[in-house]
Amino acid sequence: MLALSGGASAVALAGCLAEDDGQSGDNGTTGELGDPADSATFEATTEPNADFNPNIVHIEAGGTVEWVGLGLQNRAVAYHPETHGPQRIPEGTEPWSSDLLREGDTFKLTFETEGIYDFADPTTFCSTHEAVGAVGRIVVGWPDLDSEPAMQHDPEELPSRAATVMSNCNEECKAVLDGSEQ
Repeated sequence: MLALSGGASAVALAGCLAEDDGQSGDNGTTGELGDPADSATFEATTEPNADFNPNIVHIEAGGTVEWVGLGLQNRAVAYHPETHGPQRIPEGTEPWSSDLLREGDTFKLTFETEGIYDFADPTTFCSTHEAVGAVGRIVVGWPDLDSEPAMQHDPEELPSRAATVMSNCNEECKAVLDGSEQ
């Protein structure tokens, strides 16, 4: 059981770091944290577990994010009291909720306001996908981390696996963005 738990933690940490999938934004950037792109894509999967790949992307203000369904059923829902859970998106921005994303379905949003936008998959199968760590983060522009609700809220408000992923994303954002002046 401990080996399984340790492996899951490593997967959560690795998943928080965006990987270059060869699909860079229109401006030649990758969308990895520290290298914002015009657009980025999340893959919403259910096998072997519900997940968003990557867990974090970095886009420019005015950039577009697309979620692509690669599994049986996923959703992308903003962390906001009007949609799901605590507010983990910038003050004054509208929360969102995708329709059910099945294999091949897509959902796109354009983000005009600089900030950090956290989201979850609240779809319930045996448990919620969020509970097994299906959460993600969009960083838009170069936000001031001290003013972002996503950075101010305690990740422990979330289910355990989601809390682990978001804690790892917080640490990565601090390491890459804190003090950055772009």
